[in-house]
Amino acid sequence: MTGDGKAGGVAGGGQVVAVAGDGQVRAMAGGGQVRAVTGCGQASALTDGAQDPAPTGCGQAPSVTDGPQVPAPTGCGQAPSVTDGPQVPALVNDTQASPPTDGGADTPYALAAYARRHLLRLAPAVGDHPMAEELEADVRSWATGHGLSGPGDDGLERRRIGRLVGRCMPGAPFGVARLVARHLAWVFHFDDTVAEHADRLAAHQAWDPPAVLRSGRLPAGAPACAHFTSLISLREDIVAAGGAGLLPLLADGLRRYAESCAREAPWRASGTPPTLAEYLAQRVHTSGGHPMYLHLLAPGMPSGHAPLTAPLTGLAELAFLIGALANDLLGHAAEQRQGDPVNAVTVLAHEYGLPAPEAYRAAVVLHAGHQHRFDAACAGLLADATLSEAQRRFVHAVMGWVAGSAAAVEPYWHHLLATHPTRETG
Repeated sequence: MTGDGKAGGVAGGGQVVAVAGDGQVRAMAGGGQVRAVTGCGQASALTDGAQDPAPTGCGQAPSVTDGPQVPAPTGCGQAPSVTDGPQVPALVNDTQASPPTDGGADTPYALAAYARRHLLRLAPAVGDHPMAEELEADVRSWATGHGLSGPGDDGLERRRIGRLVGRCMPGAPFGVARLVARHLAWVFHFDDTVAEHADRLAAHQAWDPPAVLRSGRLPAGAPACAHFTSLISLREDIVAAGGAGLLPLLADGLRRYAESCAREAPWRASGTPPTLAEYLAQRVHTSGGHPMYLHLLAPGMPSGHAPLTAPLTGLAELAFLIGALANDLLGHAAEQRQGDPVNAVTVLAHEYGLPAPEAYRAAVVLHAGHQHRFDAACAGLLADATLSEAQRRFVHAVMGWVAGSAAAVEPYWHHLLATHPTRETG
């Protein structure tokens, strides 16, 4: 499924059978199986059913979305396009991949279990950072000390950010991984408390968080709230680690994140999902994956004022999208209960007239297609003899980020089990 979002035909019981290269859903037959996808299929903010965190002093009440997208190069030298589509491998039918649970194959529990198995099957076995426990302790201490966590806010426990970063960056220096974890903690908390509230987000955009990250100074009239003071502290840590040259790249990532969150506001206000093309274009950035660029502080990485070529940036953004689609799958049940239309499953259901369970399975296929596309893009880049050793290191780092991000599945899966312990209810 690509950005043109055309449904080609429907027959029988409304199940997805195939997606052709031009992005059209050609036919849908009965049987409850996602048979195969070929051609240019395309379909962050993590969401779950957690209790809302406490306000941080910026005047925002909490919301529950963990935000925390973009195609990769089609060859070794091409920059990606949001509407480019991956070649998607066939999946086994869903009755094999997801056997019925006590409540049936279409319950939120059964669908989440199906997605979890899919995600873990695609992700290779990865190691852990030797100081993963220290990373977890550090990010919790930092976030709490800077007002990004308080009574009733279980976001840090739920996400286990240090553990996640340890899986995504098992070979990174501790200081680099620590900065990534802290930056992710900031993004996740901002997403929870500001990003999905149009009025709060507009106020924060007026105070220009990217400028705060670049300069380390509060603009006139901006409150000294937890989001700004912690961002200034994070900037100081980045500069101390030799990352002053990365501030423009990180600030641009933050700007794109905030702008894309703002573009989602009308969809939430109206309760109407966007088109698939619109959704993908924004989801690349609302994934909040830009803290990964701090990996460039590790030894041997590309450096300079413009360290990444367009194909390398495209690869990183595709990695962000893969993580975002995984989060959409695991967060769909909670977002559906909240009436949030901004989720890949809801978008697919709306655009193609699919029942929710079939849209969910289509989103799983969509994720698989982007994973396949990512693997092919990495292979193409690494086969390019003109790629420098530093650029190769970055490609391997992004590969590690995608492989390790499957670790995010487990905390959300356990949260689902804790909040919805019976399979019948999901």
